[in-house]
Amino acid sequence: MSIGKRVYGLGAIMLGIPGLIYGSFAAMGLPVPLYVPGYQILAYASAALLILAGLAINVRRLTAIASLALAAFFALWVMMLHLPHAFANFAIWVSWEAVAETMVMALGGMLAFTWAPGAGEARAASIVRIARPMFGVGLIVFGTSEFVYAAYTGAMVPAWLPPSQLFWAYLTGAAQIAAGLAILSGVQARLAAILLTAMYLVFGLLVHLPRLIADPSDAGRWAENGVNLILAGAAWVLADTLVRAKLASRQRAPVSASAPPAP
Repeated sequence: MSIGKRVYGLGAIMLGIPGLIYGSFAAMGLPVPLYVPGYQILAYASAALLILAGLAINVRRLTAIASLALAAFFALWVMMLHLPHAFANFAIWVSWEAVAETMVMALGGMLAFTWAPGAGEARAASIVRIARPMFGVGLIVFGTSEFVYAAYTGAMVPAWLPPSQLFWAYLTGAAQIAAGLAILSGVQARLAAILLTAMYLVFGLLVHLPRLIADPSDAGRWAENGVNLILAGAAWVLADTLVRAKLASRQRAPVSASAPPAP
């Protein structure tokens, strides 16, 4: 069982709650234009999907459909919203950060699916082969964003944390790039995924949760916490999946040639 998929589901619930309360895509961190036909109905439906799938992913027999629903939901927004916006604003880095962020959220759903009953070892291995390098690319984009928007990121770091807010902005950026390169290459990928999970959980405790407590009426801060939890859950599921893959490879390893033959 992957605890990571439970964290991923909790993040989806936290992202959906403000959407359901406000009937707004902005409350879910999705910049959908208000002029879209049926905007509010779509917002409520999206919020309901996030909450229901986030709950269902914890039910063993519903894990497969819930994880695929979340993966499809986030992938749809990448294709319909973020990619067109990024190509239209090619030189604006934050547009590509939005693509990478939502892509990693979708990959979390695909990785969670590999833990569903009946997913199958071969299918799970194929998903991991595709998801792992894509996950790594997304992290490199995240880390680069910390450098591009260092002043903005630094301002979110608690002022009491030594040595400086800007130091932590650069350090977390470098850490995400390093994790991305490790996961992309497969060198120390499990360790990178574990450390990345820990870093995102610390982000939540030190940055996002205090901001939400300070102003719980701000829907954007609910969205920040939801997205951060989803990313932490996705990284945790990746770590769990890579650990499982290593254990499986050890079990399949042939008996050493030096071992005495069986009688």
